[in-house]
Amino acid sequence: MKLFLQSIAISIGIHLLFFTGTSIAGIIRTMNYTPDFEAAGSLTSEVTFGTTYTSSPLMFPITFVCVAVIGGALITLFRNKPKVY
Repeated sequence: MKLFLQSIAISIGIHLLFFTGTSIAGIIRTMNYTPDFEAAGSLTSEVTFGTTYTSSPLMFPITFVCVAVIGGALITLFRNKPKVY
């Protein structure tokens, strides 16, 4: 049970680090953005429709479980590592 909880904690920590880092990078890029109106030329009133990339809703649970399994494997590996003197 202890290994399970430790691997879940590692997975939560890695996911929080990833999402926090992505959010902070986006905030910094937004704060430092200055539009270049001269390079844009004349602004038109046309609207362009396109597609955006959306990931599967199962992506977060799948990555969460995979990182937990890898974390559990690493904990087990380092716990059973023979001590070298």
